[in-house]
Amino acid sequence: MRIGVLLLLSAMAFASSGREQLLACLDEFPPYQILTEPPIGEHVSALIQLGEELQLEVQFVTEPNFDHCLKRIKQGTADVIAGVLDREERREFLHLLPMRHDTAYIFATRPDAPPIESYNDLHGRLIGVTENVYYFEQFDQDTSLQKVALNDVHLTYKLLLAGRVDTVISSLENLTAIFASAPELKDKILIQPFTHELNRLAYFGFSKHSIHAARLEEIRPKVEAAFAAGRFEAAIHQFAADHPQYYQVKPHKK
Repeated sequence: MRIGVLLLLSAMAFASSGREQLLACLDEFPPYQILTEPPIGEHVSALIQLGEELQLEVQFVTEPNFDHCLKRIKQGTADVIAGVLDREERREFLHLLPMRHDTAYIFATRPDAPPIESYNDLHGRLIGVTENVYYFEQFDQDTSLQKVALNDVHLTYKLLLAGRVDTVISSLENLTAIFASAPELKDKILIQPFTHELNRLAYFGFSKHSIHAARLEEIRPKVEAAFAAGRFEAAIHQFAADHPQYYQVKPHKK
């Protein structure tokens, strides 16, 4: 919480536009949210673009994890959170506004691995997953699969390269960004034929207790127009292009 207070005070000190505040909650989750000062990341870039669309000054408060941010949203002590998926229970305290299209989930292995051509081929593999990520229901609920949970998708790829897991599940965008950062890894990481296509969105979650909730009829069409024009996704892609270091899976040289 101390870090969160410092970031919030820093943001307030440097606010110069005089615009009304939009308070976003972040936790450490690279490359989406990185708690430097000021914070950066894919979601941070999308939130800054959101502020531009709504003519609001985006400020940040941080929490140790995603669940703590959700509690802030429930209580109305933060206005918005980025990158949430639609869940019935979340609609009780969130207004969901579109941020980006979710991409396909792929399964990656080392090149010498047996092929994964169907879901059944996942059995018997040691699969690297990222904590607190919803993949797809069959996979998430399948207790017969062997899963190793880590807090960063890039760590799962490091374990794959080190031979400590057999398979990694991630979004296609994650691996595309990794290949852009280190093209030579294309010879060391193989995308398997079996993928799971997603037909869902990642959203901005606005607190129903936010001071901005009363203006939802004004806010929603502005956000939907920016989403349709691809401006949030463009901001995210620009972050990835400008910060390749956050997509590296190779150990740093000492």
